[in-house]
Amino acid sequence: MSNLIQELRRRNVFRVAGLYAVVGWLLIQLGIALETTLLLPGWFDTFITVAVIIGFPLAMIGAWAFEMTPEGLKPTRAVDPAQSVADRTGRKLDFVILGALVLLVVVIIGDRVMPSAGGNVTARVPGMADAEASIAVLPFADMSPDGDQVYFADGISEELLNSLAQVPGLAVAGRTSSFAFKGKDQDLREIGEVLSVAHILEGSVRKQGNRVRVTAQLIRADNGFHLWSETFDGDLDDIFAVQDEIANAILAELTPQLMGAEKPVLSAPRTDISAYDLYLLAQQKVAPGTMAGYEEAADALDRALEIDPDYVPALAWRGYYELMLSDGDGAAGNVPIETALENSGTWTAKALALDPTSADALFARAGWLSMSFDPEKRAQAGRYYELALAEKPNFPLARNDYAYWLFENGRVEEALEQLKTALAHDPAQVDANTNLIAAYAGMGMIDEARTLIERWADISPDNPAPYSFRARIAEADGDLAEGLAFRERSLDLAPDDPRILREYAFGLITLGEFQKVLDLDVDDFIKIRALTLQGRKEDALAMARAQLAARPDVPLVQIDLIRTLYDVGNWGELVAYYDSDFGSVEAVGTRFPLPGYGWFAAPLMRAEHPDGPAMLAAWQERYEQLIDEGRDNAGMDVLASGLRMLEGNETEALDLLRRAMERGGRSFVPLIDPIYEPVREAPAFKAIAGEMEAAINAEREKLGLDPIDAPVPFTDPGF
Repeated sequence: MSNLIQELRRRNVFRVAGLYAVVGWLLIQLGIALETTLLLPGWFDTFITVAVIIGFPLAMIGAWAFEMTPEGLKPTRAVDPAQSVADRTGRKLDFVILGALVLLVVVIIGDRVMPSAGGNVTARVPGMADAEASIAVLPFADMSPDGDQVYFADGISEELLNSLAQVPGLAVAGRTSSFAFKGKDQDLREIGEVLSVAHILEGSVRKQGNRVRVTAQLIRADNGFHLWSETFDGDLDDIFAVQDEIANAILAELTPQLMGAEKPVLSAPRTDISAYDLYLLAQQKVAPGTMAGYEEAADALDRALEIDPDYVPALAWRGYYELMLSDGDGAAGNVPIETALENSGTWTAKALALDPTSADALFARAGWLSMSFDPEKRAQAGRYYELALAEKPNFPLARNDYAYWLFENGRVEEALEQLKTALAHDPAQVDANTNLIAAYAGMGMIDEARTLIERWADISPDNPAPYSFRARIAEADGDLAEGLAFRERSLDLAPDDPRILREYAFGLITLGEFQKVLDLDVDDFIKIRALTLQGRKEDALAMARAQLAARPDVPLVQIDLIRTLYDVGNWGELVAYYDSDFGSVEAVGTRFPLPGYGWFAAPLMRAEHPDGPAMLAAWQERYEQLIDEGRDNAGMDVLASGLRMLEGNETEALDLLRRAMERGGRSFVPLIDPIYEPVREAPAFKAIAGEMEAAINAEREKLGLDPIDAPVPFTDPGF
């Protein structure tokens, strides 16, 4: 035995084995890198690995059987031991092995510590645990000959994400955040770190005629090791089976050791391939969240439903997009909400009838219920959101909308947890960021709001929404000029988005640029506010009354008239409207998603109406509820000031109004509020009004605008 080992050493077999191992490992890493970079077939790195393994015994046999001599390669037995140069060859091999080892160490260290040359997405996502059972699905590359199938490649990626999102115990990064890396040469380890996932699925789609090739690779995020890769070729009609096969292959890799022995069998909903193609196109169009995107997505789904009227995902999302295209609360468009509710109700009811367990259908139906005018239907929405999340736990948009419903029902802690969970899975999700930042700002948690805004902006630098929230934070600090600059930047990024235009208009109103607002193509309720502050009482009332005459059953339109009657001091007419259309405090509390007790309490108390004390008590209870929910900002001081006025505590009321201004509150609205009529000539009120006017004019000066006088309050003709 010792003679065999000695002979192996003499023939440099051990040295060749060591060199082969180092060089073989480097070749395998090169194969992995080339496959990823050049989008080579999924078997390429496997072929390299197998070739290296097969080559090892051949190399060992060669090292034993042959020797390198000055005359060239000769069989070992043909070389006289006295003339052998094996020792010199061995020393040369030692240097080669040492060099290869140095190269290996350099590769490993460089791979670990060198920064990526990719994009600027670096903010790490807290919340979603770095669990082994976690994955991000990156947008697949479009490898089609004409490069015109990006939406199809994106759609395949999203459908795979949706399939995996239904698996209990598997954490799946959301679509918005995963797709934020599209087009960026980002290191996979950095993506895994940002999204807090252990695995990444990437791939490519090649669509030509009726043929499609899908290549998918499952990769360890921490080391780039390929756990699984496969290429699927087939007709377009096979695409659903391809998606099922990919999703289940991934679960086969992840679930046995991570989530138990039994893996769910995932199946994509089937439809005509032309309808499916349009459905994928709709998903791409709606991704930016703009009104134009919703319109194009709705059009694509309309065409899909002409082909397959019973395709549940298309029905569900067509119903949801209709709501988002409305002028309802939280929506993006200008379709009358009553029209949108009627259309959405038809689509969502049909989707749910066809598939009562569809997460998409349950979610869309919940949205329809939550925007209903009927308080009983709004109350049912929560149950449908819960059912949707039970079917699809990784559903950030559903968690966001559920959180909004929870906020409306006073369940603030639950709402915050839903938003945090949504952002843990999808840190770039627009609505969840919007609602959580607004909640933090309303609770006075400005540092937390700023952190969330900056993280969002890092992940989605081209999204206009973070600029809108930077504006809100600046305005909350009293810096109206900086706030308007942020709003203009937001508008530059999305000039056709009604929500962004509304935000810009409100910024102009705060600065006293009322005529500019009237020249914008914005909603009537914004113009009504501008007309009111401009002193054009009759014009404001005419617009509010015309709105209500055209849409008498819409709560938001009713609110516009109520607020206008309040602001212009027509409290007698407001009391009459209360008697004719409400008649009880309870009716006011249930008619609107957020009760409007404050607009009725002062007029009813001033008129010595029998419901006055009960309305005031309801308003006080609502205020205390908001305090218990953690609300702490200048707006809450203004609200408390109004309550103190009705209680007859004028000194404390004015102290609260001053505190609101000192905390950054800048607005002409409290100065025209008829509730302050009894103290309007008081020195303390005049001082506050003068300082408010001076503060707003100081901000106007930063923008090169001329100073203006504060609006003149209206008198009350009703009593």
